[in-house]
Amino acid sequence: MLADLGARYVIVGHSERREDHNETSEQVREKALAAHNATLSAIICVGETISQRDAGWAEKIVLDQLAHSVPDGATASNTVIAYEPIWAIGTGRIPKPEDVAMMHQTIRDHLADRFALGDQMRILYGGSVKASNAHTLMAVPNVNGALVGGASLKALDFNGILDAYRSN
Repeated sequence: MLADLGARYVIVGHSERREDHNETSEQVREKALAAHNATLSAIICVGETISQRDAGWAEKIVLDQLAHSVPDGATASNTVIAYEPIWAIGTGRIPKPEDVAMMHQTIRDHLADRFALGDQMRILYGGSVKASNAHTLMAVPNVNGALVGGASLKALDFNGILDAYRSN
């Protein structure tokens, strides 16, 4: 139905689906496959909670989600990855640029190892992106854009994010 309406992308595995509806990585993979079969690009979300980060499991959690959420047939033209540090969404806590760089490099390495053109897949950052932090986030290596939530509802805020994206 989304493809029939002209949609080109669909978000799967969003943190709220994983957390509030106990959506598994295997279910996310099936949804991504369904999106691909409908000629949609899947934006596959991955990310850790604050307790997982504090326990030192952030990288393991994200790599496990990638391994089980991204279908084998994923390509740079039908798949985008969005890193959502769940603990940063709506809390006002933003990871340091070096933390974002480390996680995005981890994701990039996994994609490049697993897929022929994995080094060309886009990786978005999606943890409380605002006009006030967008320039810093867009300058981080391997951040190819943003998955914007609440800030997209206010035109001035969203325009600030767009300006940051365009300038990097």
